[in-house]
Amino acid sequence: MEDAVNNDQDLKKNGGGVFKTLYQNQNKEGDVIDETGTAGVFKSTSGFTDKKYYCLHNKAATGSVIKITNPANGKFVYAKVLDLVPDIKQNNGMLIIISNAAAQELGVAENNFTCLLNYSK
Repeated sequence: MEDAVNNDQDLKKNGGGVFKTLYQNQNKEGDVIDETGTAGVFKSTSGFTDKKYYCLHNKAATGSVIKITNPANGKFVYAKVLDLVPDIKQNNGMLIIISNAAAQELGVAENNFTCLLNYSK
């Protein structure tokens, strides 16, 4: 029971999600890339309670973590890259596609929005 309480406390104080430490560790090893562009949203059941946010991105390595910032309000999340953005018409011009839980954490109301990305090569 004590582990569950500690885990709950860790999630509450771990702003941006549970992948923050992984992001910090991976960025110690390489140059950080900054990108600005349009983000899309996909539906997922993960992230709403466990703070595990996921994304699709064409340049960052699968399994790496990207810091995604909403410049409209300064909110950010750390999302793990699952795969590439699918090459279909609806994704044209999308820099990244994030889970709906990540979008909610970023305070995003629409399906497409401008975002800032930071990640390691």
